[in-house]
Amino acid sequence: MPFMIIVGAGPGISRSVAHRFGKEGFTIGLIARKPQHLEDLKQELNASGISADYRTADATQAQVLVKSMNELIDQHGFPSIALFNASAIHVQDVLEVNWNVMRDGFETCVAGAFHMARQLLPAMLEENYGKLFFTGGGSALQGEPMISSLSIGKAAMRNLVQALAKRCDGTQVHIAQLTVCGRVDPKDSKFAPDLIAEKYWQLYQQSPGEFEQEVIY
Repeated sequence: MPFMIIVGAGPGISRSVAHRFGKEGFTIGLIARKPQHLEDLKQELNASGISADYRTADATQAQVLVKSMNELIDQHGFPSIALFNASAIHVQDVLEVNWNVMRDGFETCVAGAFHMARQLLPAMLEENYGKLFFTGGGSALQGEPMISSLSIGKAAMRNLVQALAKRCDGTQVHIAQLTVCGRVDPKDSKFAPDLIAEKYWQLYQQSPGEFEQEVIY
């Protein structure tokens, strides 16, 4: 049974991705900070006939995140795909926000993505197989004064993912980011999480030679 890891699992995009890939036979490994939310999502997936497991970790803490990923891998095998979906939103004017908030937003978006890639990508390159996907945001393309910590974090993560993709040029390892340029809302005709999850499934189905490295959505 194929295995997928989602770092930053929550009630929006990652929930829909878990259902979409679970419907295709994937076992879903969930990682996030809040155990009760993870337990609730696991039970929901199980009720839909989807095998799921979870570990708690703060994506910014390398040792804890790596330990959680390794525990899931020991239990379910190495993932054929991993999705990084963590972010931190703080709404405040860029001239009023303090540096600790800016740093936290940066670390959530970038450190977690970096730690996940450093842990999983070497093995994928050795096997010449696998996919690492990342959820980006439209604020990475143009800074926003009221969510500057998120804008800076997503912009830096976008650059990191581009570097990872270039590192994998010429291989069958697929690095991609889905840059979501709108507010995720289940009632929205474009930015409903189920529709975004479908985009991830389409990315997953791409073969070498047709890999997209970024989808601006």
